[in-house]
Amino acid sequence: PLTRTLIYASMVLVLVLMAGLRPLGIDKDSLQYYSYYIGNFDELVEPTFIWISELVRFTIDDVQGVFIIYALLAIPLKCYVFTKLSDEHFLLLAVYTSNLLILHDMTQIRVGAAMAFVMLGFYCLVKGNRWHFLGLVLIATCFHVSAIATLVMVFFRNNELKVWHRIVLAFVPFLAFATILFNIDFITLIPFDFVQDKLAIYEELKDTGQIDVEKINIFNAAIMVKMLVFYFLLWKYEVVRPHCPYLTLLLKIFALSYVCLGVFNFMAVLATRISELFAFVEIMMVPLIIHAVVPKQAARTLIMLYAIGIFMLNVIYSDLLAF
Repeated sequence: PLTRTLIYASMVLVLVLMAGLRPLGIDKDSLQYYSYYIGNFDELVEPTFIWISELVRFTIDDVQGVFIIYALLAIPLKCYVFTKLSDEHFLLLAVYTSNLLILHDMTQIRVGAAMAFVMLGFYCLVKGNRWHFLGLVLIATCFHVSAIATLVMVFFRNNELKVWHRIVLAFVPFLAFATILFNIDFITLIPFDFVQDKLAIYEELKDTGQIDVEKINIFNAAIMVKMLVFYFLLWKYEVVRPHCPYLTLLLKIFALSYVCLGVFNFMAVLATRISELFAFVEIMMVPLIIHAVVPKQAARTLIMLYAIGIFMLNVIYSDLLAF
């Protein structure tokens, strides 16, 4: 209906304005982006950021313009994909706002723009258009090179999961957790000299205290709640799949995000960043509770409580926003 469309569009516009007009310093990365904007680069920055910065300098000459352009690139595209993937796009919007809006579109804006194209690519993958998916991921890498890791999704089949498939999938996160608990570095098994050389440099930096060696807390509240959703959907797979034909893809990609936590656990920041590239599936997964819990109003309440809880963890516990 037109009314719902107008309300949804208005909410998307509000999110764009929130992300684009946020003051410098309210998030953890905006001051760093300001430093990039004025030409102080301490890392390799994609050409798209440089082009956008040059356009802004040539026009309004205010770093706020960079934030607005990234918000306009990322947020409406993601919200459009929500409408294509689910009839419950308001619930998807709530889950997105509680986490990835803050983490990506109000903090890691280059990743946020990249993930917009990855999510559109995921929609193409659901429709069976693998070449479109590949093209969109390549576009995403122009905004943040880490998006190249999402190419692995092209190998996932959206087949129906048998019971034994679901049992295997259920054990995948536990294997990832075991690698963290027992400090197993799978990356050291890669038989390439350049990889081992990089690891040697990392170990030297770690020993001298020049890089962060913080361990991943696999038992934090956010991870545990998301795991509950994953196992609930595995349990209710046969009930939910008729309402979500791409449920198999969601579950496989979610499991992959936890594999990344384990494989790259030797560096917490790297493991978290790579895992977060696949976190977009949570936006689609959480609202699926509405198809497995009755009455539906109770399901909507649970979903909103999830969104509020994750938002509070991000703002209060993780300090992603400093009001």
